[in-house]
Parts: sequence; C-alpha cells; structure tokens
Amino acid sequence: MNSLISRRITYIVFIVIFLVAAPLIVLYTQGFRYNFQKGRVQKTGILVVSSIPKKAQIYLNNEKIKNQETPTRIEKLLPGDYEIKLTKDGYHDWQKKLPIFENGTTFAEKIILWKNSLPIPISNQKITDWRLSPDQKKIVGIDGDNKIVLLDLEKGEISTLIQLKNIKKINFYDWSNTSKKIIIKTEVNFLVINIEERPKINPQIVSGDYQTIKWDAENDNLIYGLNQKGIWQIDLFSQKVKSLTNEPVDDFIAENSALYQWQNGTIKKPNAEMVAANCDGCRIIAKKNNKIILLNDNNGDFSIVDLENKTKEIKNQAKAIDWLDNKTFLFYNDWEIWIYNFDKAEPELVTRLGTPITQALWHPAGRHIVFVSSGRIQVIELDNRELRNIIELAKLDKINNLALNSSGKNLYFDGKLLNEEGVFELEIQ
Repeated sequence: MNSLISRRITYIVFIVIFLVAAPLIVLYTQGFRYNFQKGRVQKTGILVVSSIPKKAQIYLNNEKIKNQETPTRIEKLLPGDYEIKLTKDGYHDWQKKLPIFENGTTFAEKIILWKNSLPIPISNQKITDWRLSPDQKKIVGIDGDNKIVLLDLEKGEISTLIQLKNIKKINFYDWSNTSKKIIIKTEVNFLVINIEERPKINPQIVSGDYQTIKWDAENDNLIYGLNQKGIWQIDLFSQKVKSLTNEPVDDFIAENSALYQWQNGTIKKPNAEMVAANCDGCRIIAKKNNKIILLNDNNGDFSIVDLENKTKEIKNQAKAIDWLDNKTFLFYNDWEIWIYNFDKAEPELVTRLGTPITQALWHPAGRHIVFVSSGRIQVIELDNRELRNIIELAKLDKINNLALNSSGKNLYFDGKLLNEEGVFELEIQ
C-alpha cells in the first residue's frame, strides 16, 4: 500500500515538474529570460557587431565575451543599455553605450578601429602651400628653393617636378579637375604645368593681368581669366583667347563654358536670370546640384544659395569646406564642424570644441571626420547614438596641410615632431 502511494506521489510530482518546466523550456528556447533587476520575464534581444579589421575582442559591460570575435552575432541579451567595447592589439579601443531591445536587433557594424601608430618622416623638406589633387592620389607643394614637389600618395614618395629659378615668390594656385595639371601664381603672371609631362616639364605662361584664373569644370585645356575688362576664355591647346563678358564682376565659375557671375550681391545665371545672395565680399568656391557656395575669406561669412530658389539661403561661418560626394560636404570654423547634405533643409552640427580647429576633412568611407586642433590629429565618428567617439591619432609640435590618400589608410602632413621637421606619414588603418 505504501509503495503504491509513493509511486502515485512520484508520478504526480513528475507531472507537476513537467507542467511547470515545459512552458519554461519553451519560453527559454524562444529567447525569453528572467530579468532579476526588473523582476519579470522578458524577450531577449540580439547584438550584431563587426569591425574593420576583423577579429577584435568584444566586451559587454566590461566582461569579455569568450570564444567570440568580430564579426559575430550575440543572442539572448536581456533588454537594457550595454557598454560595448572592441579591442585589438595595435589599435585604439572603440567603446559606446548602445541599447538592446526586446525581440529586436541592435547593429554595430563595420566599426573602424584606428591604428595606434607613430608618424614616420618621409622627407626633411620644408614644403609649404601644398594641395591635395581632386582624385586624392597626389599632393603638389612648394619648398623654400622654389622647387615644385610631388608627393605620390599611392607610393608614399616625394619627387621634384621642376624648379622655378629667378622668380622671387611663387604660390600654388589650383588643380585641374582631371588632376593632371596645376596652376602656379608668380608675382607677374600665372603658369600652367602639366605634371604628366615629366621629366621634361615646360610651363605654359598665362599673361593678361588677370586677378583670378579658374579651370573649366570638364576640360583641362580651358581656363578662364578675370580682369578689369571682364572674363576671358583661354584655350591652352590652341593658345587662343576669347572675350566672354565686357563688364567687371566680383567672381565667377565656369561649367561647360556656361558662366555663373557674382556681382554686388547677385548671381547671374547663364540665361541672364538673377538670384540674390547676402554675402558681402564673398567669392564663389563651388557650384554643385544647382547650388552656389560663397565664402568670405576675411570674416568667414559662408552662404549656400539655391539657384532654383527651392530652398532658403543658408548662412553660417566657415574657414573652408571638404566634399564627400556631389551632395555632401563638411565645413568648419574655429570652434565647430558641420555637415550639409543638399537633400536636407539645414546643416547638421557634428561637434563644438573648446580649442581652435585648424583643419577638417572627410575620411573616404564617409562615416568619420579627421581634424586638427591644438596640435592633435583626431578622428570623430558620425554615429550619434550616445556620444560620438573622438580618438586622438597623433600629437605633434606643429601640423600643417593635412591630407588623406584615396583609400583612407594613410595621413600625410608637414609638421614638427620633437626636433624633426618635414613631411610625415601616419598609418591609421
């Protein structure tokens, strides 16, 4: 009798255990967990994380995730905010607080880890006034002996293009949009140099008392000169000069021989239609997507003017701009970095600093901005979930003319590190 009762009790206990455990097992397999902090069962979430380069270690709330490296998918995480950190030998850490949601997936993908390296001197030449080519593959600058030097960013090599003797002062003026030719300004005229003519370069003199010289947007055999008599088209191939206007203007920009003229606060379009713009003392620095960008170099007044009058004029303060693509560029002043996309109504503030910004430029991937402030080269991410990460890449006594190669893997600049002065390369990826 007792054994029968025992068997029945055991049978009932197993049934109770099954009835209790079965739903719990089902809930567990479906991703539910008990949240002891909140005192209730919750559906878990997923974190998908990847990095460039791969195989970074992952920490969640300061605990290393064992046997998992990027890229990976971490499942069954209770909802809440997590401190996520990626580490890899030879690279700066990446860290950000991100939320995990019930029955949701949080993505932290293609996180760029920046190399923790030192600048390497590649030349002891004191190069000034250098400019990055539009294709981001080369830099041309001028040294103290009036040598025009070329820095090949693909090879990391410096060579002399030509030395201009018997000239007191020269300045780099502009690249052609094809990245094949440059304009050098002397005290008396302009020189056009085809850098692909190496090793025997024969500069082409452009005379005519021009105040401003500009390239045609498409054809590097056409340049335009502005003087007190108007605007002139100069054909470098045929060496013919043609008058396009016989009236003075403040500035202009040429696009396929179509002129956009800036005079007395008005932009004159090729069809003679006028568009008003409030930017005293400004010059035209770009035209893209039916918008003219104006900048006053003296006081930093900066204006974006829609030639179709579809959006209002946008005004701000800026030192310079840097294009990511035909729709997006950044501009910066002493204290702020902004992004403007033509599809948006207003610029977006990226950061505001307490130390002066001397230069800012896009990383080619378009998700970070590299900038210089107080002798520090820093990179800021554009992912604005929580705080934007700012990482210091290098600190020098002096930094000028920062430039990135087209892959975004190397930074180049002229500067001073301890007692060494010249051109440096910094590997960042």
